[in-house]
Amino acid sequence: MVKQNPLLAKFEAEKQKCFEAGCDMTAQQFFDYMSIVLNDPDVMGKDVFGAKRIQKVRAAMQELDKVFSEAWVNSQESDYYQEKLDEGLRSIFGKIVPFKDRYPFLKQWNYNKPCKK
Repeated sequence: MVKQNPLLAKFEAEKQKCFEAGCDMTAQQFFDYMSIVLNDPDVMGKDVFGAKRIQKVRAAMQELDKVFSEAWVNSQESDYYQEKLDEGLRSIFGKIVPFKDRYPFLKQWNYNKPCKK
């Protein structure tokens, strides 16, 4: 096994930490905005969500995030979870923009390359 340069390893770890912090911040922003929207009568009419109902939605969304997290990483399972997510959205909206077009910046798994384990 080839030993990785310690400086490069430190840089990669820091880059990953920053990426994860950005993801966490974006998720929190989304939940904050969602909470306000679901409680806004101008948006929701008379059927606004209270704290308990919003927390239930948030918990369900966090569970979906666990289920579908593999869709956003470069792995052998990514395309399966991407398709399952699209399938769920199609059952709601009918025609949708496919996952690969909604997230064009994500690297796609190359089945012709050997898997690193």
